[in-house]
Amino acid sequence: MALAANTVTPRPPLNLFEVERARLTGNTALTLLTVPQYYIPRNGPNPARTVNAAAIMTGLTITNVHTSTIRATATIYNTANVAHTVISAAAIPPNDFLIIKFDRQVMKTGERLEVSTPQNATGAIHAHVHFTYILNQREEFTII
Repeated sequence: MALAANTVTPRPPLNLFEVERARLTGNTALTLLTVPQYYIPRNGPNPARTVNAAAIMTGLTITNVHTSTIRATATIYNTANVAHTVISAAAIPPNDFLIIKFDRQVMKTGERLEVSTPQNATGAIHAHVHFTYILNQREEFTII
């Protein structure tokens, strides 16, 4: 499970890997990640500080488990809640998958990633989603 907002880590992290897996149902936008703020206590010569960033390390994989082609949309919302479409209504045939490459996309605390398969309102599971991100003090936007 992902770190909650304002989490205190046990040490300055070099890499805190988080994995998100979810099932998508028709007509529902699912928030996969809301970037948390996390606190690193003082450790040796390192000062205590709060980190406000995360990096998506792998591609977002969407696997179609429905009996027909689905269309998937992925959107990143910035801290002002402005939508930035990553991919819109991409077709995924049955028993196939789509990989959206992020190549170390760095996001700020409060930004969020949403995925949806909007074409069917039945509530049936249409897709499985998987991706990994890393909480890492090197991803911070402010150098101390």
